[in-house]
Amino acid sequence: MPRVLTSRHLRVFAAVMKSRSLAEAALKLGVSEAAVSKLLRLLEQETGVALFDRSAGRLRPTAAARQWLPHAQRAAQQLDFALGMAYELGRGKRSRVTIAAHAPPLIAIVPQAIKRLRQDFPDVEVDLRVETPHDTLELVAHQEVDLGVTNQPLPQSASNLDLCERRTVSEDLLVAALPPGHRLAGRSVVRPDDLHGETLIALPDDSPTTILVEATLNEAGVPVRAPVLARNSLAACALVREAVGIALINPLLLAKGIFPDIVLRPFRPRIVLWTEVYYSAVRPLAPEAAALVRQIESAAADLKHRTSVDGRVRVHPRLPANG
Repeated sequence: MPRVLTSRHLRVFAAVMKSRSLAEAALKLGVSEAAVSKLLRLLEQETGVALFDRSAGRLRPTAAARQWLPHAQRAAQQLDFALGMAYELGRGKRSRVTIAAHAPPLIAIVPQAIKRLRQDFPDVEVDLRVETPHDTLELVAHQEVDLGVTNQPLPQSASNLDLCERRTVSEDLLVAALPPGHRLAGRSVVRPDDLHGETLIALPDDSPTTILVEATLNEAGVPVRAPVLARNSLAACALVREAVGIALINPLLLAKGIFPDIVLRPFRPRIVLWTEVYYSAVRPLAPEAAALVRQIESAAADLKHRTSVDGRVRVHPRLPANG
């Protein structure tokens, strides 16, 4: 793209796309309608793409504009991020590491890693974001965060995965989370047939755990009622504690004992969940971010053989194949 364009042109374009009129976009941006119109024409001229149809005094986005909008927004964010970083470096400001994670590793691994990082780099600033597995990978791929810690990706994430490097930090077996006193709490393991008549608390359809669980239950021919949707496994465990239903989850979430009254039982057949740390394959890691990767690996290794307080579930269970 020609160098005459800046993030301002892209943000004006995005504002117009999200407004009902040129006047509304100008009001949001705090500039005149003439200035907005001029910037749009320059954007079309420099890109060679017709972004708006102009008729009867109105602007109508073209199909090309709708297709380009998410890319323009992302480019504007990245440019602002890069300029902001350069400004901070020029002023000698503290370095910053931005990390995104979903609930299980965020609870079990990431805090300890950040604690250790700050012992080695006391001046580093850490920005921790809670995201879904899909969004975590997308944020890393588009360099909006330095690191992501989440489950293995779904097939539809292949394009984002191509832009990432990854390291597996934990390999865990799915468990059944049960309310205290539940009829299945006396079992050594929980199997698909045991779920007949149970209310299963579902995770979102795009959750890697959901995909694996549904495939396993379908193969076993077990219909399961899942009338309650929890947006993440932390919410699922809160519902389990109140005996709303049961959940099939990553045991990392409960490795620190945040729900001590929930009963965990191994689920069979085995469903393996890999927790991985992701970082950009395009942009080199800053020293502090690279150090945080090492600390995440170290924290995960320390947790690997940790047994829960009551001895019922090992975070990294190694039960016999017929267990």
